[in-house]
Amino acid sequence: MRRVTINNSLQKARDTSRVYELSLFDNDKQTIVSENDNVTVKIGNRTGFLLDIEPDIANGAITIDSAKFADLPADDYRLEIWMYRNEKLYIYPDEKQITLRLSSTLNDLTGTTLSTITIEQLRKEIAESGGAGVPVVGTKGEKGDQGPQGEPGPKGDPGPVGPAGRDGVNGKDGSQGQKGDQGERGPVGQDGKSAYQIWLDLGNKGSQQDFIDSLKPKSDESNKVSEARHAPTAWTLDRSTTPWTLWFDNGCGLQFPEYATTATVYGYGFLESTESTGFNDWPLVPNIIKASRGAITVDAFKVAKGVFDYWSPTAKVIKPLQDALKFDWSNAFGDEGTNNGSYGRKPNFARVMYELGIWSETDVLSLGATRKEV
Repeated sequence: MRRVTINNSLQKARDTSRVYELSLFDNDKQTIVSENDNVTVKIGNRTGFLLDIEPDIANGAITIDSAKFADLPADDYRLEIWMYRNEKLYIYPDEKQITLRLSSTLNDLTGTTLSTITIEQLRKEIAESGGAGVPVVGTKGEKGDQGPQGEPGPKGDPGPVGPAGRDGVNGKDGSQGQKGDQGERGPVGQDGKSAYQIWLDLGNKGSQQDFIDSLKPKSDESNKVSEARHAPTAWTLDRSTTPWTLWFDNGCGLQFPEYATTATVYGYGFLESTESTGFNDWPLVPNIIKASRGAITVDAFKVAKGVFDYWSPTAKVIKPLQDALKFDWSNAFGDEGTNNGSYGRKPNFARVMYELGIWSETDVLSLGATRKEV
């Protein structure tokens, strides 16, 4: 990097007693200037270029007699060295220019005289003017130094209302809310076929008592797998037990201990249709019969969500047709994201459908159930 040093960068304007010595450097190594070098000192100020000065050469450095600045008024000047050597132009310094300040002399300032006045004269003039002073305008002085930072000002008035901002990005889904209160009882549904009539339509024969007897288990071994091989098609509600028990015509029973005697869960006082293809939030037994008849399909279950709140993990199948203990049911809910609602209880419905003999092993494996290692 090329740079220039000067032995003095400040003097009074029109002072002709000084000699300035300028030394040139390339990367911190001094460049020795000789008489064979063609050197020009260019001078300018904030307005631009002003003039060229031919300097002297002494002891490998550049010298300038201050008399050559005698015609320049007080100001800040910028100097640049142009040196021609071996038909090449070298300009010093690389960055900006060096500075020479010619400061003002007293002759550059216009002065005025001040009249003298005694205290008695001043008091007399103030009295005659009614106490009002007579302003005196003096000459404009030089700009003073910057004063200290002032105290914070008082709080300003509120500004005008700004323009409406752009719409923000959509927020993330919130967390699942708490379970709501039980809703009001719905209107009475249309009369459907009785369980006894459905039993007869399936080809069975006998009295209503024969039908009821066919629903009861034939032994007290409630946890053993039943020898009956068909899915349920009808049911009765036994309220003599606690929790209440749903008995199906295939010999299986179903209890919901978490809702031991809840009428809306068991369907007591409700006549819910079993003819639709959708899921009921409650009562629960129509979902079982619709799945058994094929109205609710495995594929429909895979995409369903938000209707399994009452399918508690404590739901118990008595005398199951198939053994659910050989599977892990944690992921038996079908499509991704459909188990987020209903408190994560969707897999419990799949387990009950399997234990009642409605869905096969192939069905539950397709839903995400996995076999446990033996």
